[in-house]
Amino acid sequence: MDVTKEAGFMLGDVQVSPPHNTLNAHGQTLKIQPKVMAVLHYLARNHGRVISNEELIKELWEGRIVTHGSVQKSINALRSALAELMGEQEVIAHYSKRGYQLKIEPHFPESGPTDSPVKPADAKQTVNIPNTWHWPSRVLWAGLAGLIVIAGLLIYSGRPDIIPITKNHKTVFHSTQGYTNETGHERNAVPHPDNNHVAYIREKFNANRKGETESEIVIRDNSGKDWRIATSHGSWFKMAWSPTGQHLVAVEVKRSEGLPFSPNFYEKPNYLYSFHIFSLDLANNRLLEKQLLSQWQGRISSVTWWDDTALEFVAKQGPNSRNARYRYSIQDQRLSMLEELEGVSNPIASAVLNKKTALASMRKNTVQIDFLNENQSRISRWQLNVAMADISWIPDGSGILIYAEDERKLFTLYLDGEQTQIPLTDIKDRVFSRPRFRPDGDAIFYTEEKRSSNILLMALDAKKTKLTDNADFNYSASFSPDGERVVYASVRNNQIHLWLVEAGQERQLTSQPIPKKVGVIVWSQNGEHLIFSAGSSLYQYNFKTAETAQLLNETERMEPIAYYPESQRALVLKTNGEIRNLWRINTQNQQQKQLTFGSVGSAIEHEGDIYFQYVGEQGLWVLRHKDDSLEQLAPMIEENSRLLRVDDGGAYFIRGGLCRESDLYYFNFAEAKVSTLLTRDSNIVSTTSFHPNKGLLQTDCYLAEANIVLLK
Repeated sequence: MDVTKEAGFMLGDVQVSPPHNTLNAHGQTLKIQPKVMAVLHYLARNHGRVISNEELIKELWEGRIVTHGSVQKSINALRSALAELMGEQEVIAHYSKRGYQLKIEPHFPESGPTDSPVKPADAKQTVNIPNTWHWPSRVLWAGLAGLIVIAGLLIYSGRPDIIPITKNHKTVFHSTQGYTNETGHERNAVPHPDNNHVAYIREKFNANRKGETESEIVIRDNSGKDWRIATSHGSWFKMAWSPTGQHLVAVEVKRSEGLPFSPNFYEKPNYLYSFHIFSLDLANNRLLEKQLLSQWQGRISSVTWWDDTALEFVAKQGPNSRNARYRYSIQDQRLSMLEELEGVSNPIASAVLNKKTALASMRKNTVQIDFLNENQSRISRWQLNVAMADISWIPDGSGILIYAEDERKLFTLYLDGEQTQIPLTDIKDRVFSRPRFRPDGDAIFYTEEKRSSNILLMALDAKKTKLTDNADFNYSASFSPDGERVVYASVRNNQIHLWLVEAGQERQLTSQPIPKKVGVIVWSQNGEHLIFSAGSSLYQYNFKTAETAQLLNETERMEPIAYYPESQRALVLKTNGEIRNLWRINTQNQQQKQLTFGSVGSAIEHEGDIYFQYVGEQGLWVLRHKDDSLEQLAPMIEENSRLLRVDDGGAYFIRGGLCRESDLYYFNFAEAKVSTLLTRDSNIVSTTSFHPNKGLLQTDCYLAEANIVLLK
């Protein structure tokens, strides 16, 4: 089928031009292969039904002998291109044994096919004007226009001093003071504009629902007296005071009725959010009025107040949509989506102070900040070298306070682009989060969470043994290939090291502290090397030399799957947004190859082959190491399972989700049968490794101690 003369069309925000084999969105153009474009065009023309592999081969490969793998290869390439332009939303659905279908309805022009590409949304229209403008006048006016443009650029980017900035706040702090000192879980302090009250969240385990928590909103006055204003059997998520301090908005998050309290493994979170607005008389501790807004299904990223009568928030509607900015008028009960700002395609948070907006968005895996005036015109734009950011206004309006958790970096960003770092004590076993300036600018509230956990071995007879028994933070345990050794990460004396348990004895492996929290630890097949992630870096430990070396440092998160020291190759899962794919990396010359083009969930290596699941799809795929061919296996394995190990006969896996894990199952390839291998006495655990001769390595789930601290 020749699509070079077919009409261009719109697929969401993406402009598709079959004659030119291009996809265009947000000023970015991608060129795809003609066969990939043909698949997209055919799915678009038949978007109302599921298209089988056989039909695609018949219509697009025109009788040539090809396999379903050719279709899959085109689908993967198409998914990858669309993901780059549209984010993590599912555009092409796969239905097992049936085929593929577009999830977004395309829009074709009424005029039918055209040889011209679809014009980009910001493309200038060509208009024929009579040639009555003489050349000297053109030169004069063009020169004047150029001077105006240059002057504008100088005003905008070369003269930051024209932005009035008054700084009435501290950036140098000398001590910390506990604000909540209870033995419990207090977090997310939001100081009131009067400087005398603070709203915060207190959590505890739900006595009636195992594994779930109860969440309270508490307001503390300057004498230390607490007033509980609301309780939820879900969790309070975000809070913000209105400009006058008369109202407090709090976002409550729950799962849909009948669903478990956490999503399944690798499943895109899909919660129900409710906005609660409390009108309060703080002088007399009286609740004057409470409003409950309609539930929001999708994800809320941030909430702030535009003024005392309207909320502004960043959210996505449903798990597969993109983030957008919304405004909700409380009086009119009217929701409106704000226009997309030029150069901002993926907002992640907004904060408003006196109708001046700070808008954070993702651009090329780093954070961009736009400062906007009341009319939503840009004051300035700045690119930050951080992967994610929590933002809030400095009370004097000079700029914003930014916390980048991955880098553990706290700093101020001013309207003119100046940045000032605020030093933090780096305590490895504690999590710092949600910093907020006190309204007088002289202190910062933040949440500090202390982590500790021990590693348990649950044998195949269900007997449990503690491999660690201390008050430290021990995690990421992993069996050696023969099961005789266990390596894990531990935070002791404020340093992160790898530790080894062998023959009942433990010893420290690494000689130099690891700078970031360790992720997944994987053994080489011969048991002589370890590969592990820490932050966005990949490290190798050599047992023979007892040396640790950094193999790779990237901006994207990586999860190692396998390491082959003889060829210096690593197989990893790299995360881009919410999409994970398999990559092969030569750690010597840094050459990389993407192996899958979809959204990979669980993945495990066995004798060079990679067994994995696509997110939201049942069954099991295998990527053969000999020729990188894909083969589908075991269609009976439930979607979003977690693979723990594969052997020649089958796959070991668990179901469930975070801190609600199932029993251990085994899928026999030859018999196509699932059997229960190990029954748990509690599913409120987190499993990190499995060996068929030893059992499971796991940690108990618990509500860590957290307190609110004042940086002074």
